[in-house]
Amino acid sequence: MDFNFETCPDRTETDSTKWHRYAGRDVLPAWVADMDFSTAPAIVEALKKRIEHGVFGYPTPRPQTFDAIVNYLAREHGWQIDPDWIVFLPALVAGINASIRAVGQPGDSVMVPIPAYPPFLSAPVNSTRIAKRVPMILQNGNWQFDLPALEAATTPDAKIFLLCSPYNPLGRVFTREELLSVTDYCTRHNLVICSDEIHCDIVHNSGSRHIPTASLSPEIAQRTITLLSASKTYNIPGLTCGYAVIPNADLRTRFRRVIAGIATDVNIFGYLGMETAYNEGGEWHRACLDYLRGNLDLICEKVRTMPGVTLHQRPQATYLAWLDVRELNLENPYAAFEQGGVGLGDGADFGTPGFVRLNFGCPRERLREILRRIGAVAEQHQPAD
Repeated sequence: MDFNFETCPDRTETDSTKWHRYAGRDVLPAWVADMDFSTAPAIVEALKKRIEHGVFGYPTPRPQTFDAIVNYLAREHGWQIDPDWIVFLPALVAGINASIRAVGQPGDSVMVPIPAYPPFLSAPVNSTRIAKRVPMILQNGNWQFDLPALEAATTPDAKIFLLCSPYNPLGRVFTREELLSVTDYCTRHNLVICSDEIHCDIVHNSGSRHIPTASLSPEIAQRTITLLSASKTYNIPGLTCGYAVIPNADLRTRFRRVIAGIATDVNIFGYLGMETAYNEGGEWHRACLDYLRGNLDLICEKVRTMPGVTLHQRPQATYLAWLDVRELNLENPYAAFEQGGVGLGDGADFGTPGFVRLNFGCPRERLREILRRIGAVAEQHQPAD
């Protein structure tokens, strides 16, 4: 089947968070992590059929929903899980906050590599914890964990490590050796691992493969909370359905107690959308990845010509590119690019000023115009020789 990623529905007059920010302004949004593509036709048809039923009462996941997850993780990632390990969530941000509150006490520390997905930085504050920020480092063209710096920053009050794998915003797909190194550090310091793996199905390199952190060993599984969703891969975040996989029964109980009465039930369309995506979305998923790779090729080509803008590493996963604009010496890069007509993710929100995040999950011609506008701002502020 052919899928159309070149022409997308107009979202400007809808309830889109992404587009509403710049309503009435000539600013192309490329900030929040949702794509502009229509989701897989199989998902649309399943939702239409459910709407025709006409009754939208309180939902509960069916056995088929659990089966879809178990079979998908086994098929796509070689990870065998027990359905009893699954805890459904309305969104992964709730899972990040619940993970922190399920471990330790107020005043404890949370280990957070930066740049970090912004809820990684706000969740410790929400939970009256202290975020210990440790910058990633660039070595041999790869963004990597700075293990000596992590060791030096870890104190006895540290209880949990926030891992993003694949890494948003850097686009890293970690090797088994890298994951073993960081999980060994967590084991030695008795840290629970909250592993956000929401981008696990958006991997671009043929030689790279996502490895679920909890699949490394039974011992690592016992200290890991894995957060997952079909929302990024199939562009259905508005259906509000995510889930945690928690093999450790005690940790799972503590997690459930934290979210009880606070995290609302999953949307009825969320269960169905996820189930359909995992069972019937494979062809659309592969076509979307091919299109995103073409967009990524365009970014690499154009950024090379922009003075003062650097993409240090081609993203191995996600539909997000992390651009270093420090050489432009902009007081506020986010504001400068916004004034130039493109709304990017502000590096300061990720704990790393001087960078911007570009969402390239959009039609290619729109991406060309976004890159043209980024280039124009770079030309205007290009560093002196």
